[in-house]
Amino acid sequence: MSSELKPTPLRTIDREQLRRDFAATAARQAELTHQGQKLLARIRPSSKYYGQGQEDALFAVCIGPSGEYSVLGGPGGQYRLSDVDLFAVFDESRPPTQITALP
Repeated sequence: MSSELKPTPLRTIDREQLRRDFAATAARQAELTHQGQKLLARIRPSSKYYGQGQEDALFAVCIGPSGEYSVLGGPGGQYRLSDVDLFAVFDESRPPTQITALP
């Protein structure tokens, strides 16, 4: 066995592409900040409402001033934050990002 390490080729970074990607992300962030961001929810298995709708399906919601039941939308119409996992959509070509902590 040889104890010599073979050199690893260095990666080439396309800085112009990185700048374009960063600018596109910043533009999308500004748009979502000013126009609103799509929110989705999924009923948690621990919720008493888990049987409503399709199992583990995401559905569109908004946050409203409904006191304890402030997540509005979905098969039941309104839920507590403790009953759902919330997701935000940044880009329709990517999976939604979970924004609530796991129970």
